Amino acid sequence: MSNDSRTNGVAPPDPAAATSIALPATSPSCRPHGGQYPIETHALTMRFPRAAGWRSILSNGEGELVLDGVDLAVRRGEIFGLLGPNGAGKTTLMKVLSGLLLPGGGRALVAGFDVVEESLEVRKRIGLVHGDERTFFWRLSVAENLRFYATLYRIPRREADDRIKRLLDLVGLTDASDTRMDRFSTGMKQRAAIARGLLNDPEILLMDEPTRTLDPVASRDIRNFIRERVTDSGRRTVLLATNLMAEGEQLCDRLAMLNHGRICFAGTIDEMRRTIQVEQVHNISVSGIEPEKLQRLATLPAVLSLSVRPAAGERYEVSLGATRDSSVVPQIISRLVAEGGHVWSSKPRELSLEELFHLTIDGNAAERTNGSEGAAS
Repeated sequence: MSNDSRTNGVAPPDPAAATSIALPATSPSCRPHGGQYPIETHALTMRFPRAAGWRSILSNGEGELVLDGVDLAVRRGEIFGLLGPNGAGKTTLMKVLSGLLLPGGGRALVAGFDVVEESLEVRKRIGLVHGDERTFFWRLSVAENLRFYATLYRIPRREADDRIKRLLDLVGLTDASDTRMDRFSTGMKQRAAIARGLLNDPEILLMDEPTRTLDPVASRDIRNFIRERVTDSGRRTVLLATNLMAEGEQLCDRLAMLNHGRICFAGTIDEMRRTIQVEQVHNISVSGIEPEKLQRLATLPAVLSLSVRPAAGERYEVSLGATRDSSVVPQIISRLVAEGGHVWSSKPRELSLEELFHLTIDGNAAERTNGSEGAAS
């Protein structure tokens, strides 16, 4: 991979450098770029040629559709997650927003600037962090690497040294500032990548699977760092692409589910539950009643699913799925007590993001299949 600034997602310097790491501002922006949405896309499309290399010139057809009418709006100061399986289009969307790829159709605005017509202004205001970082010079120290990239930003040497010192302290690499990067652990390399992404003090940070190559402990540390330090108390907007549901659940204020280049859902996790989760799940701990009688509860109206398993002592754990907003759970508890059972606990259980993800993706796949069959008929 080449080490030019465009491949690395390194932007030219931001004339209106913010103050999150106490960096002095230089010149004013060329125009106001305020607004509610630092990132927004409208009917964004992207196709890749089915053939590679020179064969793509001779290939017929429109190519593979990787972004299919993506409409997205990311609010200022939030961590917004792009979740989806491998091949969903997350990285492609990131590259379009950072100016590394030109979209095939539609429009994308970053900090109020069009990514096609005003790409230079866009790159002044963004930072980009990759999950599989290979664009550092491994025989140089992290400080030397950051000085190199500061030169690409045309940051004066004295100001660059001040920024680098503050950033290394921010990411916890001050003691390793003069250590060659080929001696860094994977977690340290990822922290260095975040420091580089913040070198121009961007108002928008794009993070493409930042914990992909990390072990669980290092992943936890990076997630904590993103939540506590990177957003800078809401002054920086973060767009995070990941296929790790736990990461999305822990970090993101809102998120979008992306599958086959389409947005299946966008909103908060609670909004997703209300939209997608058709049943409420309760776990009931009960004793003093035969499992056969417990199984008969499945015949009650509004009961969508029921499973019974032995628990500690003579108790049974009943997992009950019922229609949302129904009153069937109190009815079941009353019935269990009337039949001589002892109810020890009854706890509602919300579906996890991973369960919601599978419901969304599976439902989207079924919709695509039905649509294809309808078109074929």
